[in-house]
Amino acid sequence: MTMNLIAHRMMQAVMSSLIIVSGCSMLTDRTAVQCQTDADCVHFGGHPFCENHVCVVSGLGPKNCVIGAPSSQSDYLNACSTAACVPFDNCARLGLCDTNLALPDTIDPQNAAIPPLVNPVTTPTTMCTDGNPNVIYMYGTSDFAPMLRAVQPLLNANSPAYRAIYQNASSCAGVASVFDSTKRLMSNPAPNAAPTYAFYFDENGIQVNCLLASGGNTIDIGVSNLFSSTCNTATTSYVSGSTVSDYTGPVVPFVLSVPSASSQVSVSAEALHLVFGRGGQGQDSDGDASPWTDPTYYFIRNSGAGSTVLTSLLIGVPKAKFWGIDRLSTDNLRDSMLASAAADPSIGILSIDYADKNRGNLRSLYLQSAGQQCGYTPDSNQNSFDKLNVRDGHYPLWGYVHFFTPIGAGGVPSDAAKAVVTRFSVSRLDQGLVDDIIAASLIPRCAMKVVRENEISDFAPQTGLQCGCYFDFKTTGQGSASCKPCQSSSDCPVNRSACNYGFCELN
Repeated sequence: MTMNLIAHRMMQAVMSSLIIVSGCSMLTDRTAVQCQTDADCVHFGGHPFCENHVCVVSGLGPKNCVIGAPSSQSDYLNACSTAACVPFDNCARLGLCDTNLALPDTIDPQNAAIPPLVNPVTTPTTMCTDGNPNVIYMYGTSDFAPMLRAVQPLLNANSPAYRAIYQNASSCAGVASVFDSTKRLMSNPAPNAAPTYAFYFDENGIQVNCLLASGGNTIDIGVSNLFSSTCNTATTSYVSGSTVSDYTGPVVPFVLSVPSASSQVSVSAEALHLVFGRGGQGQDSDGDASPWTDPTYYFIRNSGAGSTVLTSLLIGVPKAKFWGIDRLSTDNLRDSMLASAAADPSIGILSIDYADKNRGNLRSLYLQSAGQQCGYTPDSNQNSFDKLNVRDGHYPLWGYVHFFTPIGAGGVPSDAAKAVVTRFSVSRLDQGLVDDIIAASLIPRCAMKVVRENEISDFAPQTGLQCGCYFDFKTTGQGSASCKPCQSSSDCPVNRSACNYGFCELN
């Protein structure tokens, strides 16, 4: 039994002597021996436990959840938890009642033309190098701006100080920009093209759009939410090694997002297969994916974007056959959803850093993966920012941020690239960087309880340095009951002997 669960049980036992299990209530007789072990309480249902010979409600769910250490991917997805979960009924809503049948084949998309940007970008007049700073040129996923905003103050304090210049593209474009030497330049957009001007964040955290050199600038770091091999499965040329280094950063979750006025609360992987693989249509007499049956209200990125690739792997739809309209950047995707004329038909895929900062106007759906009893959001509930369900394996739609850098003479990246990537290459991150990652709504790897070796692959237990207590403290204002503050390891008990970021941890 985990320390968190023990603490939770003790708190439940103290809080009330009125026990409610599976819809039935009873006044406990604390003079009687109701149980000796947890097994004596099983007949009540709802996973009660035995505390001082009394059966006490645990608050764990769903009904048939898995207790104990996970031994399979299904165990992780269906592990008992106190987190909020909402099921999506595939049988009633989609007509998919036989779970043994294969999902309908995908249909080639018939997508509408890309509409103009909701908030057009004017041509900047500022040069990216104004003020003659030391610069780092970064290129790739369009989800990275919140993280860059958080990290720039650290670069300002670096010796020497650096200004990070970033240009939005996609995850796979970020990969290609480093692995393919012919694509290593970032340049100003061509006339009439969808503007993707470079930008940086000034000392006040204000985004400043800027102009690159007329002949372009050489990219120091390609940023992606995908493993490099995912972007080129035909060859082994996109594998890090002697010419390119891969520095793995924090975890970035993605959510299925809808306008706050939408009546929809949850969605399943099967429903998303119909939406993004068939334009919302069922097969033959099967039900459709109402209300998501109009692809002009699907807000997505292109087939090279991490959001599209990761979702495609989760729902069994080829990334090149996604229905919906590429909104060109995450900023424009968010703005397009906010401006949607119809709430219920609207659905989009948004990275967590953008979703969290728009909770008042956009809502993340509870996502029910294949074989999962009910759906979860990244957090334990929709009012929290604890990312509990990502961290423990209940929520599967996430990837790692990767920083790809060319390796120069001496087998190391350029000095500019090192100013960023070396901060992520150590096992114990600088506490300021951990704070920046959390502030950007991402998850430092030390706060994860699960790891992956590939995109949307099965989970395995996290090992190495841990910082879950500090993450809980930063996101909830208090550590869990099992988290003891510390100044050094001498303050910690044997079973949590490491003092990491001010709290006793397992490692």
